Amino acid sequence: MNSESQSLVPAPRQAESDKLTVDEVRESLSTTEKGQPANTIGNCRTVFCEDPLLRGAIRLNLLTDRVDIVRDLGWRRSTSALTDTDVKYLLLYFEQNYGLTSEKKLMAALSIVANENCYHPIQDVLNSLVWDDIPRIRSCLHHFLGADESNYVEEMLKHFLLGAIRRVFHPGSKYEELLCLVGGQGAGKSTFFRFLAIQDEWFSDDLKKLDDDKVFAKLQGHWIIEMSEMLATSNAKSIEEIRSFISRQKETYRTPYETQPKDRLRQCVFGGSSNTLDFLPLDRAGNRRFLPVMIYPEKAEVHILEDEAASREYLLQVWAEAMTIYRCGEYSMKFSKEIQKQLVEVQKDFMPEDTEAGQIQGFLEHYTGNVVCSKQLFKEALGHAFEEPKRWQLHNINEIMNTVVTGWKPFSNPRMFAGYGRQRGWERESFGNELPGNEGGFVELSEEEVRQLELPKEWIT
Repeated sequence: MNSESQSLVPAPRQAESDKLTVDEVRESLSTTEKGQPANTIGNCRTVFCEDPLLRGAIRLNLLTDRVDIVRDLGWRRSTSALTDTDVKYLLLYFEQNYGLTSEKKLMAALSIVANENCYHPIQDVLNSLVWDDIPRIRSCLHHFLGADESNYVEEMLKHFLLGAIRRVFHPGSKYEELLCLVGGQGAGKSTFFRFLAIQDEWFSDDLKKLDDDKVFAKLQGHWIIEMSEMLATSNAKSIEEIRSFISRQKETYRTPYETQPKDRLRQCVFGGSSNTLDFLPLDRAGNRRFLPVMIYPEKAEVHILEDEAASREYLLQVWAEAMTIYRCGEYSMKFSKEIQKQLVEVQKDFMPEDTEAGQIQGFLEHYTGNVVCSKQLFKEALGHAFEEPKRWQLHNINEIMNTVVTGWKPFSNPRMFAGYGRQRGWERESFGNELPGNEGGFVELSEEEVRQLELPKEWIT
């Protein structure tokens, strides 16, 4: 093995009983021609690894992607994350004890040592939990918020918990859903999400806009992100923006202290809360990413703030139960057909009224023709007889016809429409071309439809 590859091997660690003294560490350092400790990354790394005060104190936090100092080093500190003040104290310590004065070399060594001693605080907590074998996932939302104690509610919460666990142990794993707690102002919806995050610093409710320039930084270091009153989705420019944001698996950006952008795999999941019932965006293609659960605070067994310590302990056991499910691997991140069908029906209760779809459906119920086009629907069904539709308005009509309206199917070959030219459109789905009032199976064609068929004149009477 060459010297270059040897330099990449982690420095040897002494047994706890064989800790070196400062003098012994100093003696182990490489020196200059004058016999002084050389200002090298290797020497600084040795100090971080073997010094009796610093050994094991510098670790990379895989949740925050920042360097942490994980124990008391003798000066006043208010956070575990490395600060500029910490660096100054470290420089002073290196200078006084080892004669090492290069901040650049110290910081390079610190980065290496931290990376070699990484940890994940949420993984550590989840792995430490021991389940008491009492099921709580099914009754959790009823216990605190008065939600129904049903298969549907149980599956929604279990899905959310497993998605959160997967994001911690496998950052960037696919999870495209958002658990939404609806109703009950003052019931403790936000507190529920905060306590569910275990540590308050792992929770955030600061996400107000999906296109915020600092949105990526607001996700970093947090596990449970609450969209309070669904402000972030209601402020979104389009439903496509919402879909894209929720389903994203990573963010790529550069912090002010980095020279190159970096992929940050998502470790967070999103929850939502709303006091209004029609909180879902109008998505005719389906709001499958939103998992609504209606709550009834008057039916709750306890208020979540009644005994904070007991509530937090209860939720730790919820996580312990979820970890048991996760470890056994006998779960699916896809809902059963029965639950999926129920979810679609529940989502309808929380969608705003689709007035244009209602107008078009009503028009078609009394329409006697076999074919329609989007321009025709714009003018005749929506009442814009003297206006020309814009592209987005035609797109809107197309979406309604293809996703909401029943009894009609699209055709791709353009046909001639009186007053509208050659257009693609939709034709009626009817058995044997039977229409109301034409039970014999024959349909009377309009003059325009006859002309479109280009039938021989002798066939036409």
